[in-house]
Amino acid sequence: MKKPYWVLVTILIVGVWTIASPADARLVKACDVENPPANCETMWAVIAQVRLPRQPIAAFNPPPRCQSDFETINWAMIVADAFEAEADPATLENLAMDVSGALQKRIIPQIARHFRGEASTVIESNFSKFTPKAWRPSASPNDETLCGPVIATVPVNATVRGFRFQASDENRGEMECTRGRECSIGYARFCSLAETWSNRVTVYVIIFQHWSTDWAREGRMIIFFEMPAGSVPLEHL
Repeated sequence: MKKPYWVLVTILIVGVWTIASPADARLVKACDVENPPANCETMWAVIAQVRLPRQPIAAFNPPPRCQSDFETINWAMIVADAFEAEADPATLENLAMDVSGALQKRIIPQIARHFRGEASTVIESNFSKFTPKAWRPSASPNDETLCGPVIATVPVNATVRGFRFQASDENRGEMECTRGRECSIGYARFCSLAETWSNRVTVYVIIFQHWSTDWAREGRMIIFFEMPAGSVPLEHL
């Protein structure tokens, strides 16, 4: 009779460890990041990411672009205003959060409800909105890609020390990216880094593009920062 009990305990322990695994954490000490930066002992890292499905039809050069409606959205300003309206000031001042991940998991509806128009449509579609052009030999080449905002907040009094950008899929794993250039993984890039700040929060947004017709892709931004002496960042509202 004892064996089922211990099997259950083992399963629960493994399950708790999996949930708490550093690989799943969005706010960590900078030294816990793979290949940490120099002087990581004094830094934190907030890890934000967005996952996009595979591109439904091929996109060709000239360099692919986001849909025109998407490019008009000021993601950073919308997020900053939403947090100012919804979050407790003391919490907001120390918030280091993966906003894009939280939006995809639908765990911050009080923030999501501030999105309107095209931004709301993108959020509701879980960052997978894309309507291909008619595909036929005589059609113009498709130059639009799937795009998603990778969004993170950083405490307003923090000092940002650096950024890291990565793209990954189930085929080639995770690879580093240089902003503005096609990632080494191929058919993906990061562009248009934006910063918006208020009296209580700083929001960073970078647009992740991908146009692989074979694989879904994840774009990740890591922000390394230092807190003022005696302060600790918060990950949740």
